[in-house]
Amino acid sequence: MIDTKEQYNSIVSSLKDKSTYKLAVLKNTKQQFDQLKEEAEKLAEELCAEVDCVDDITVSFSSKGEFQAEIRFGEDIIVLFLHNDVFDFEKSHSIWKRSYVEEDRKHAYCGMISIFNFLKTSFDMNRAEDVGYLVGRIFINRDSHYFVEGKKQLGFLYNDFGTAVFDRTAMRSVLMSAIQYCQEFDLLTPPFNSVSQIQVGMILDISNRMNVKTGKRLGFQFSWDAESQE
Repeated sequence: MIDTKEQYNSIVSSLKDKSTYKLAVLKNTKQQFDQLKEEAEKLAEELCAEVDCVDDITVSFSSKGEFQAEIRFGEDIIVLFLHNDVFDFEKSHSIWKRSYVEEDRKHAYCGMISIFNFLKTSFDMNRAEDVGYLVGRIFINRDSHYFVEGKKQLGFLYNDFGTAVFDRTAMRSVLMSAIQYCQEFDLLTPPFNSVSQIQVGMILDISNRMNVKTGKRLGFQFSWDAESQE
């Protein structure tokens, strides 16, 4: 026979402890995202002032609401996206090897901010078929400790979880690393066979936009994603 009293007490305990903790994680991540947007706007203004004398090169920031913001620079756009959920990690993830998490497993509960890269012309010309790429993911816990998963600088510079704090200096550094990473990759032509056929309607509309899927090849592989390809 199931002890319903014990079940009830377990549910109450979980609501008081785990659920309350996760709400605190969400609240803190939202506050951090608001500050990240402020730093992104500042950085964009500074970069814009530096390149003001260069024709057709602009840098700008725009907030797209509570959960999204954009930085436009040159031919690229970085989209910052705040997820309205709290995340845990698979048992094979390296986070579980850290003493900071071993001392309290709730330290592993994190909010997440994703960084995506798109071509500026994809937005300007409303090319809905174009693709963007995930550049990195920022994980932040209730105490503002953070780490970043991504490639190159984003994958190895920001992994001191339990010590590093996502303050404004860290925010600026992560943003600059993301911008620098995007600048290192140029637009590649799509495979020949992928554009060997084209619809009549696409040709008729070609004066306004070329509706062929376009995007930089920025493939990367996170440590747990064995099926991803470089």
